[in-house]
Amino acid sequence: MLNQIEPRPDLLGRWDVQQTAYIADRDRVYEVMFEVLTHLRPAEDLVVLDLACGPGAISGRLLDRLPKARAVALDVDPVLLTIGEAALGDFDGRLRWVRADLRDPDWPTALDDDGADGAFDAVLSSTALHWLDPATLVATYRRAFRLLRPEGVLLNADHLPHPPGSRLREVCDALALDRRDRAVAGGAESWEAWWEAAEAQPELADAFAQRATLWPEGARDWAAASYRFTEAALLDAGFAEAGVVWQDLQERIVVGLR
Repeated sequence: MLNQIEPRPDLLGRWDVQQTAYIADRDRVYEVMFEVLTHLRPAEDLVVLDLACGPGAISGRLLDRLPKARAVALDVDPVLLTIGEAALGDFDGRLRWVRADLRDPDWPTALDDDGADGAFDAVLSSTALHWLDPATLVATYRRAFRLLRPEGVLLNADHLPHPPGSRLREVCDALALDRRDRAVAGGAESWEAWWEAAEAQPELADAFAQRATLWPEGARDWAAASYRFTEAALLDAGFAEAGVVWQDLQERIVVGLR
């Protein structure tokens, strides 16, 4: 356990609900991701790296869907890791939680035996890598490529916008903001309200103190690399093919084929 004192389990459920205010049809995103994954890698005993896992939205859903699969859930945020591990556990030994920072070039070593080249059938990520600056994102894709087995696959479901300054980006940003405002007005919890509720829990005080050392400046700005940059970065990392397989406005699933 990352933290022996467990926070309230409802925080994970509330996390999923508040995310739907920002990503419409969020469950459909994961459904498409897993459909693509299992078509490309049909083996039942897949080994998957849940990259920048947060509280484990991918791992929990994937391991429910594939009872012979294993996952390693990696993130740097001690709050989200503590909440996820407390709520999901280890899936009878099929799920391992790892704390590591993608800004550290040596983050694959935190995976121990699973950090060897060719250790994973797939690397999956959702709503996380948009925080990385472009140089770190490129380096992360290169390291993820090395962790994949031959014919492995990377799937990233994230906010991958049109290029800055484009009219399409302006339109999509406006529509997404309208959706979010309607969802919050209808009773959905906002990102800020969820974090305030989590911070109010005494059981998470130590995790929040650790979190403050990661981003002492407070709130972070999205880097939000465009989908074109992302595709180019995947090809530069060594993937044979890269492209978008699903999108809604600027929420997209991009795939890299080893």
